[in-house]
Amino acid sequence: MTGRAGGRVGPVGGGRARARLRAWSVGWTAGAAHTLGAALLMITECVRQDVAGLGEKVPPGAELPHYAAGFRHLVDVLDGQWWFRAAEDVRDAVAFGEPRAALWAAVCAALVVRGNPHGPPRVQGLLSLVGAFYCVVAAVAGLPYLALAGPALPFALVIGAVALVVAAPGWWRRVLGSEGRRPEPDACRYEGPKGRYAGPAGHSVASAAHSVRLPPSTFQDQ
Repeated sequence: MTGRAGGRVGPVGGGRARARLRAWSVGWTAGAAHTLGAALLMITECVRQDVAGLGEKVPPGAELPHYAAGFRHLVDVLDGQWWFRAAEDVRDAVAFGEPRAALWAAVCAALVVRGNPHGPPRVQGLLSLVGAFYCVVAAVAGLPYLALAGPALPFALVIGAVALVVAAPGWWRRVLGSEGRRPEPDACRYEGPKGRYAGPAGHSVASAAHSVRLPPSTFQDQ
């Protein structure tokens, strides 16, 4: 049964819905949000010891390195904006008070979704959606860290995008070409005296050999 019958979606309709959901899970919209989250993760992990971790406050009187001299002032200015405080509240609520761990989980989930094209589409779509939402909220609440990166921010974005692209198996197939590609069952061939032979469509050479039947007279004559 293909299509709709009795109010139920047949294999064709279900396959198209799964394909659309898969395309959205690894598409440009979700990918842009995941790239932003990956860049933020790299930046915050690099400055976590020198400045403060994601969601943490700079200790009063702490001496910051020269590259982060204006970090405390920028945080104080943004704290006076309602949208920045709202983004921080949403981030902490979604992350259950662990914004750093939640950002790691969101980025890793994005890599898993891209690296497993045969996973459950609904589960992967949910992981991609939740991860993308959190990455955007964390990026808005992490504007001081993005500003702290300065000229290195484009490089962090490029590295995050490359990591997401490389995680997809299709990228490796395009790079390697036919090498490492598993042969199809219907493509079993061998070189014979009369040239290249391919088995019947839908069957291998071995199955074709088993289908051969000798006439009964061959055994009766013996």
